[in-house]
Amino acid sequence: MSVAPTEAQPRHRPPVRPERRTRRRPSDAVVSVLATAVLLALLGAFAEVGAVSGWWRASTFPAPSRTVAGLGRLLGQGQFWADAGRTGMEVGLSVVAGSALGLLAGLAFWKLPTLGRVFEPYLVSFYAVPMVLFYPVMIVIVGINAASVVILATVMAAIPVALNTAVGLNGIRPVYLKLARSLECRPHQTLFSIALPAAAPFIVAGLRLGVVYALIGSIAMEFTTAQAGLGYRIRYLYEIFNSNAMYSYILVVLLFSVLLTALLAVVERLLVKGRAA
Repeated sequence: MSVAPTEAQPRHRPPVRPERRTRRRPSDAVVSVLATAVLLALLGAFAEVGAVSGWWRASTFPAPSRTVAGLGRLLGQGQFWADAGRTGMEVGLSVVAGSALGLLAGLAFWKLPTLGRVFEPYLVSFYAVPMVLFYPVMIVIVGINAASVVILATVMAAIPVALNTAVGLNGIRPVYLKLARSLECRPHQTLFSIALPAAAPFIVAGLRLGVVYALIGSIAMEFTTAQAGLGYRIRYLYEIFNSNAMYSYILVVLLFSVLLTALLAVVERLLVKGRAA
């Protein structure tokens, strides 16, 4: 008995939906920069309107437009570049010397745990003490010059570097060091190929704090009794009631600190990226 052939009915296929393009979210750094720019623009607009409208005296807080205009005039003065060079030299020397001393101290605390247990509490205590208190002592020892500023700013920069380096090295997994001993690595190979890369996040964080404290220390020491530098010039302009120029110098210090922070963030990102690779 023959069965009539039947046509195969096509299966029902669901309609193909076009793939949605996933929008790339901006990175946290971009969002932070944009939010900071918007916040600064709003604050600047408020300060400009308040100064022009007379909500406060212009001598107390001048309009940002006048401060920026004064900054443009400062860039053409030799005195400004002399003060900026003096402060930049002090900050640079303090950062280099403080970073080197801090790294050496952190390594010593790691290699000699007893030494670390003895001196770390003193470093932590010094971390909370304003170093400006010791400026008169440094004046007596080395005189009123850049050396006294550099020495105290170096101490301020070295303390966070030493503490963070010690914490990072003490937090290394023991298996890494056992592996180095099993491979018969030499001490310098263990240090530069295993220990320092493993503790790099803590060390870089300490370096960032060291740079910030070196800048704060240099400006603060100059503000007290120094005879040159950005901090000294701010105090001098305050004493002669030249508010416009004083705020222009303050703006220079703020821009300098923002530039240093941005450069350190880039360096930290590159180091972490290279470590992850």
